[in-house]
Amino acid sequence: MTRRVRNVDVDDWDDGWGDDSWGGGWGGGWDEGYAKPKPKPKPKANVIPGMAPAKAKSSAKSAPKAKPDAKPKAEAKAEAKAVKETLEAEVELPPEAPQDDRPTISLVVVGHVDAGKSTLMGHLLCLVGQVSSKQLHKFEKESKEMGKASFFYAWVLDEGDDERSRGVTIDVCVKHFSTKSRQFTILDAPGHRDFVPNMVRGAVQADVAILVVDVSHFEAGFDRGGQTKEHLQLIRALGISNVVVAVNKLDTCNWDQKVFEETKRRVNDYMVGPEVGFKQSSVNFVPLSGFSGENMLERKEPKLSWWTGPTLVEALDQLPPPPRPSSTAPLRLCVSDVYRSGANTCLSGKVVSGTISVGQKVVLQPSNEQTVVKSLQMRDAPARSARAGDHLDSVLVPVEPQFASIGGVISDRSTVPVSDTLQVQILVFETEVPLMRGAQLMCYLHTETLTATLVRLEKLIVKGETQDRRPKCLVKGNNAIVWLQLNEKVCVEPKSQSSAMTPLSRFVLRDRGRTVLISRHQSKQFEHEHFPKH
Repeated sequence: MTRRVRNVDVDDWDDGWGDDSWGGGWGGGWDEGYAKPKPKPKPKANVIPGMAPAKAKSSAKSAPKAKPDAKPKAEAKAEAKAVKETLEAEVELPPEAPQDDRPTISLVVVGHVDAGKSTLMGHLLCLVGQVSSKQLHKFEKESKEMGKASFFYAWVLDEGDDERSRGVTIDVCVKHFSTKSRQFTILDAPGHRDFVPNMVRGAVQADVAILVVDVSHFEAGFDRGGQTKEHLQLIRALGISNVVVAVNKLDTCNWDQKVFEETKRRVNDYMVGPEVGFKQSSVNFVPLSGFSGENMLERKEPKLSWWTGPTLVEALDQLPPPPRPSSTAPLRLCVSDVYRSGANTCLSGKVVSGTISVGQKVVLQPSNEQTVVKSLQMRDAPARSARAGDHLDSVLVPVEPQFASIGGVISDRSTVPVSDTLQVQILVFETEVPLMRGAQLMCYLHTETLTATLVRLEKLIVKGETQDRRPKCLVKGNNAIVWLQLNEKVCVEPKSQSSAMTPLSRFVLRDRGRTVLISRHQSKQFEHEHFPKH
């Protein structure tokens, strides 16, 4: 569950009076017997304060000047070295875990609110042995006491009091499970339109997605202002290309094959159509029931005999492992959570590229604070190192929380560019009014939420070719290059022809509760003097 840290620095109070008192008297009095003290003799020209006076001149060569005492500087260096050695000595390596060559895949669960996402994934975690019978019995008992008896599977993932009382997922919850050939990290995202920013924070960390479709209320989630279509647009814009569509609650229509086929047709036509653009080979459909568990791990229902395809777990096992950068690539770990742990700070997030290990010297950006990794925790167990694609539950570093931030980046010596003015290529989805210079938008960059201003419309792109004429406004379907001014500096990496897209180069821009633009970062910082003055 995402936690935010609000750290307040409290300085010692200074009342302005200092340590001086009014005591000490005025001294001497003002009577006639007062004798003015003699002034101190001025030092000779060759006497420098803090140095021994020079000897009298002689016919021999003058003595060389005495060098300043270097002892304080040497002591400061020795003290800094001692602190550094103590810090590194505190790092303890955990026992070396057996090597696991199964690829790691991050999986975001999306779909309209009340489609049964948390119930589906909670039941899946129970089936694969990640939840004990004691824990499940506790959830079942507590949910009955609250009057939400059918939500006990969802409580495996919905851990907050607000989520359980309202029956709605609010924050992204991270869980792990393994199959025969894959290791999965579940990112359970909220489906309500009020929490789309949280859904984006989950989707930006994912490699693949499960789209949960409710056949009992399909129209409400797909056509009547539901979130199904927007979620599909967002995951596609954020680089997810493989989707498993879980056609849920099919037991409510007595496992009717015609209902499944009609739902599949409508969802598939939209996904592979021009508005989203998934490849047909990258979309798989699975009929199931998240509450009863049918066709998730195994198939037992006789009325589902018409289905000859895979179960949900088999479909997940068939997903291709996403390509990863080389292990020698620069370290990039996008921070999704920050919290204090004693005198240290704990960070969590996904390793985008490179490797990170216990004892490694790293840089926290954008604060540029240098530190060392004291411990790592991955998949609920201590770890010595992590590679690209791994989701770390905890990265312990000995710094104050104000030096780390949600949306920041942990890097090595090869630091990430930091800027607040960016050139981006955008695609306009849907907007109520044309977008013009000066438009204010909400910007979502990996796990960071920002305010962006559209400061210049540079060029339109038509059929892959840039137009010479500068546009005055942007409407639905326009592809353009623009300049954005952000409210603060963030870590970004420009997309070049030779490099792959990363979460540090993708943006989502929203206006009035709607996703209006998707974009990718094109170039580095842009000087304000280049903007036209009106």
